[in-house]
Amino acid sequence: MLLAATLLAVLTAEAPECPPTGAVMVVDTARHRLVLCEGGAAVRNYDVATGANGPAPKRVGWAQTPLGTFTLTQPRASRQFHVFIPLANPDPKRFSAWAIGVHGPQRGWENAGHVNVESDWTLGCVAVASDAEIDAIAAWVREKRARRIEVR
Repeated sequence: MLLAATLLAVLTAEAPECPPTGAVMVVDTARHRLVLCEGGAAVRNYDVATGANGPAPKRVGWAQTPLGTFTLTQPRASRQFHVFIPLANPDPKRFSAWAIGVHGPQRGWENAGHVNVESDWTLGCVAVASDAEIDAIAAWVREKRARRIEVR
């Protein structure tokens, strides 16, 4: 019982609230957390780095992470980040030069671990600390057929 309570505390520590239904990825840009949600409950969470110039609630500029709800597309291999999970561009007027997604660490830094998420360095994407983490997230997206991400 103590192990279950401890595990629940770890899974929900500083995690944003999950939507009540479906398999949804939630990113809390203020807390630098990505949470995989199923049916309103957090099942995994990860530390993340976001855009070097912060979040962008209205219009994305250079190195800003867009806030809002977006469609996830299929994870794909990436020479630069190991795995890249693109977000579909919902509004070309708001987001020009769209290439935003969730990805692993930049090549050359794949063995740096948590250093990869200690500061915001991306051009607007959400990055996790390791190849193992992005592999697990991509597998979850495929298995659960997750198609929604909320970036707050």
